Amino acid sequence: MELTSSDIEYINSNCPDSEQGVYFQPFGIPVSIKEHVIYMRHKTGGMEGGGYGEKSIAKPYTSDEPEPKFKVLDLVLDTLMPKLTYLQYREVQDLIRTNDDKERHDYYGNCTNYHIQYVIISELIELLKSFEE
Repeated sequence: MELTSSDIEYINSNCPDSEQGVYFQPFGIPVSIKEHVIYMRHKTGGMEGGGYGEKSIAKPYTSDEPEPKFKVLDLVLDTLMPKLTYLQYREVQDLIRTNDDKERHDYYGNCTNYHIQYVIISELIELLKSFEE
């Protein structure tokens, strides 16, 4: 059981946007993880308005966008194990890790904050194999 490069290409092309997908070491993932992850990031706010002038001070803002569904996880599961039961799916959800990170845009303090969710694919495959036993 594995995800091939064509599986990854299919999954990424069916994600709602580039904020979700199967990626190798994407933004906001600990550098110690050196493998593909199922990934989603959601903008939560940041700082904007900072610039060169005296009155151009970056001010905080929050995003009103609701957190999207983790569709890429569903696409991966449909590829690897389409007949997953609800209780098995609940166990898969326990593999979801989260992180909050900030992407800095410039010298003036402007940045975007993200809430990141990810699943390490090797851990997911190990769990899915245990369901087959």
